[in-house]
Amino acid sequence: MKKISNRALIGRLYSSANDQLEDASYDIESWLQWYNVVQKLTDPEKMVYVIVKLNQAVTNGGFAEFYETSFGIFAPEIIHVLTEIKAVESAEIVSSTLPIVNPTGLLDNAYKAFVFKLQPTEEQKEQLYTHDVRYDQLQDDENLEDLLGNYLQEIIK
Repeated sequence: MKKISNRALIGRLYSSANDQLEDASYDIESWLQWYNVVQKLTDPEKMVYVIVKLNQAVTNGGFAEFYETSFGIFAPEIIHVLTEIKAVESAEIVSSTLPIVNPTGLLDNAYKAFVFKLQPTEEQKEQLYTHDVRYDQLQDDENLEDLLGNYLQEIIK
């Protein structure tokens, strides 16, 4: 069987994950229901879904958008996935946004409930912007499509 490109593999997994989320019956106003639906995806689908959503949000509107659109509930998983695929600098950048949006250091479900409804202040947006710039500058050094695709190619063999 011919190996498919990283882009095609990521595209297929993202499409599958997105289809499952669209077909699932859950209350979009409930972080727990949304989170649980995402947890039911296969590991490769979940990895692709959270990384693509991170990249889309940060590329479109920065980390402020990432948190405003509630995808911040997946930040701990995203940090884990980025570390797993050897995108260590990207993981560090995401990790460094957490104290900005979660200054009291909430964990687990308390963190997710707090971040789900987060509307960053202007001060937080300014602090997050420095991480947007760092993230954007990484594209040549840590290409997430290559790192994620290569990792997935290995585990899906």
